[in-house]
Formats: sequence, structure tokens, C-alpha cells
Amino acid sequence: MNKLRLLALAAVAVFIAACSSTPPKPKGPDLNGNWILTTESQMGAQDADMTVQQKGGALAGKVTSQMGSVDYTGTLEGNAVAFGFTINIQGMDLKIDYSGTVEPDGTMKGKAVFGSFGEGAFTAKRKT
Repeated sequence: MNKLRLLALAAVAVFIAACSSTPPKPKGPDLNGNWILTTESQMGAQDADMTVQQKGGALAGKVTSQMGSVDYTGTLEGNAVAFGFTINIQGMDLKIDYSGTVEPDGTMKGKAVFGSFGEGAFTAKRKT
């Protein structure tokens, strides 16, 4: 009878421990906030303001430069970040895609692809 009681007590203890533990919060960068996005192309470096709204791995927001404002969407998987938008330049739509990484210091950097017009680089730093 004591063995049965001890076994039942152990089973209850395991059940309580399993119920009281919460799953770990996914770890990864929090990109929410305001950023300065610097895009480098054959025409030189261009700065833009970028807002980021992150929900899990989904990114959305707005990029604002001297050419105007455009909404974008993107993803964050681990430290890999990707986002893009289409901008109208003199009556022609140009798709710009960014892909890169979130660095240990919290900045983003990677490649920018300008449709069929080539590619460049980008960096993004939080506004302070």
C-alpha cells in the first residue's frame, strides 16, 4: 500500500509541475520602432525613415523618403529579415526587395534588389 501511495504522490507531483510550467517565449530580435534605413545604389546612399510594426515573424510599416511614403511588408525568421515594396518612379513601378540579417548590435544589414536594375546594400539603425 505504501508503494502505491508513493507512486500516486509522484504522479501528482509530475502533473502539477507540468501544468505550472509555461512554454518559453520565442527568442529573437524585437524590431518594433523607428529606424533610419540607408540604401546604397549606383546613385549613392539614400536615407529614409522606416517604421516597423512586428507581430511574431510578420513585419509591416512605412518607409518615408524625399520621394514620398510607401507601405511595406516583410518577415523575420530568427535573425534573417526580409521586406519589400513597390515604388512608382516617373510612371514606372519598381519593386525593391531587401534581405539581410539582424546583427548582434541590433542593426540590420544586407542586400537591396532593384527589380531588374541591379542591386545594392542596405543598413538600418534604430532612431535614438
